[in-house]
Amino acid sequence: MCIRDGPYLGGGTWERLFEELGTRLPAEYVALMDRYGAGCWGDWLRFHTPLRTDGGFRRLAEQNAEAYRGAIGGWRAEDPFPVWPEPGGLLAFATSNDADVLGWLTEGPDPDAWPLVVWPRHAPQGPPLPYGLVDTLLAWQRGRFETEGLPGLDRDDDPVEFALFEPWDATAYW
Repeated sequence: MCIRDGPYLGGGTWERLFEELGTRLPAEYVALMDRYGAGCWGDWLRFHTPLRTDGGFRRLAEQNAEAYRGAIGGWRAEDPFPVWPEPGGLLAFATSNDADVLGWLTEGPDPDAWPLVVWPRHAPQGPPLPYGLVDTLLAWQRGRFETEGLPGLDRDDDPVEFALFEPWDATAYW
């Protein structure tokens, strides 16, 4: 993979985003985005453009929070997590092609200690994931990890064929 002009993050700054959110984000996420930018992993998992100047990241987080709030108040009452910006609330940063949500539980003052979770669209909420973001992404792309919302490879699939990243630019919707 070659990103000619560098990774696309949007026109804003991390500091401005942190100010909009009222919190920093995990350093692992910031480093991953600084390296790769917005795009789609494994033709499945969309990491949205974090530094759009139109408040896009915050809007994405708020939309997912509202959807989660509606789900736990109705047909998905078993989903156990609070909703961001509540303390410990689910803060979304990525979505799958099937509307599953990847995010953190904003537990405590240290974003680097926030647990990573998947809110699966078609299954009950599971526990926090056992790994951090990069380890989860690597294990999933290598076919060594799956959970509801991050489907595993079929037995005959070659992980190399699925270890893809499609970088986005300013024309991307997300």
